[in-house]
Amino acid sequence: MHIEVFPAASGDCLLLTSSDDKRLLADAGLPDAYDEFVAAPLSELRAAQKAIDVVYVSHIDRDHIGGILRMLDDEMKWRVFDHMQLNGKKFKQPKVPRPPEIRALWHNAFLDDVAKSKGVQLAVALAASANAMAGVNAGGLGDPDMVRRAERVEMLALSVGDAIEVNWRIGDDQLSIPLNPDFAGKFMVARPKKPIQLGSMTITVLGPTKLQLEELKKEWIAWLEAKESYVETLRKQHRRDAEDLRSGLAPMEVARRTQEMALATEKDVTPPNLASLVLLVEENGRRVLLTGDAGDESLLEYLTKAKLIGDDKRLEVDVLKVPHHGAHNSYSEKFVDRIRASHYIFCGDGEHHNPEPDVVDGYLNAVKSTPLTGGGDTTFWFNCSTARCATKHRKLWERVEGSFGSGGIAPAVKLQLLTKNATRHKLDLI
Repeated sequence: MHIEVFPAASGDCLLLTSSDDKRLLADAGLPDAYDEFVAAPLSELRAAQKAIDVVYVSHIDRDHIGGILRMLDDEMKWRVFDHMQLNGKKFKQPKVPRPPEIRALWHNAFLDDVAKSKGVQLAVALAASANAMAGVNAGGLGDPDMVRRAERVEMLALSVGDAIEVNWRIGDDQLSIPLNPDFAGKFMVARPKKPIQLGSMTITVLGPTKLQLEELKKEWIAWLEAKESYVETLRKQHRRDAEDLRSGLAPMEVARRTQEMALATEKDVTPPNLASLVLLVEENGRRVLLTGDAGDESLLEYLTKAKLIGDDKRLEVDVLKVPHHGAHNSYSEKFVDRIRASHYIFCGDGEHHNPEPDVVDGYLNAVKSTPLTGGGDTTFWFNCSTARCATKHRKLWERVEGSFGSGGIAPAVKLQLLTKNATRHKLDLI
């Protein structure tokens, strides 16, 4: 298995390629990061006539799904160009790199209509308030916790709109990309006894549970009820795009996402994070745990139910995509103690203070106290560094890199940073 880790601003973007040339793209970062760092490398697959077999959206937060929507928007532009060419009409070629063919999309998102979403058989939805920014505007800007809470709410406001648009883009009247085909088009939930086969890769869905999707549904419907006019505007634009594709006219650009706040979330780990699709990918005895932004308690629950860990049983994997960019609210000593990896991948550029230096130290200390059963080195991978971070994040990255300084916490630990001009990390599991 071959893994590529792209710079994705504050988000995730990993591409897994199996030994028999099957590909799974795990998220695609923020839209601007996709444009800058991901679009061109992925377009190389199109040029080589190679497809992405599965695009996996871990959850709807914009730093995970935003780049996916941008990729689908780009493909929509190219489809219109193809249509015009086939009909012998002059039409300007899109300036964006063309994404590779996408054969399936794994994505848990509800519908764009309140009544339809309520009809999904999970639970009765409850409305939530829309007061997160009120506290900030009333003088809370000096409170870091209030600012972070407001940032989370803003991200959610953008994310639900993105998720709805992804559903529309892949529809039969636009790009016609199958949604969750291995679950008959329904929500993907924990199914540890029935893994999915993707070429030589075996993929087990460990989470989320139906209960966690219930929590996401509550916020989803509250957002729809609060933003009915905004959703209708998006809906009309997508109808126009679909009609334009049929008629051969140029599609309208999708409107810029509103910056308005949608609703407040009380938990440190928000429902979209809790509803992260968590996958265990296996091939030829190698194991990769993809966690999205799931919380540590949820991950421990999933792994216990799948009988991968227990009171006297620890899970060892080749790669752990560290949950939630190395944030405190997805970290615990218990979680780190139960999982050991040969490779830890941290995605984040310092925004929202991720990766948290204390969390990095926690993983380092676990490596020191509990070596891998078979011995061997452990490598920490970061898709940023002091050489490429924003000035405002320099102190954080100096602190992270300092943890691996002279003397080191563990002699068998290696550090891989993404240098200023590097396009991505490349990791081969052989």
